[in-house]
Amino acid sequence: MVTYVLAILIAIVVLYRFEKSSTPIQPLVQLLALAVIGRWLFMTIPNVQPTTSIIMLTALLIGLNGAAILSLFVPILSGLLLGIGPFVFYQFLGWLLVVVLVRLFRPLLLKSTVLFLILGLLSGFLYGWTTNLAFIEVVGMDVVKLLLLSFPFDFAHGISNVVFLIMIRPLFERIFLHQLG
Repeated sequence: MVTYVLAILIAIVVLYRFEKSSTPIQPLVQLLALAVIGRWLFMTIPNVQPTTSIIMLTALLIGLNGAAILSLFVPILSGLLLGIGPFVFYQFLGWLLVVVLVRLFRPLLLKSTVLFLILGLLSGFLYGWTTNLAFIEVVGMDVVKLLLLSFPFDFAHGISNVVFLIMIRPLFERIFLHQLG
């Protein structure tokens, strides 16, 4: 219960910061649609989705506020298509942690593609472990067993992040570095 309250408070802060920012909304709405549709298209392959890569590139190229908004709304909107549950808050928190890491290491990540890809791989695990907290809180499952059981799925998520980052980063850089300056 405490986690849900914390997630809602963080969501309020994210919305407030976005309202006060000068981040344009049009590209974010397009990225939101792309992330939700990408998640829906790949739903038959466990943990393979372009969403984390899109959020990471948004954090890298557009900014913290825009990526935080995507982190908030992607799980809600994709949850309408794929099913909503208590894990939606944890998805938001997991993606928000990834966004914070990308923004913290942004100067390094802009210079080194390899570091960005390594962070993409690790983000699959960070996101997976964060969403696993929902199962621990709701079901009360043993943490070690859950981490062992989720390892192949988190690894698949990390590898898919790397593949999607390699595929879409040049496109994102061409579009957003020119469009947003």
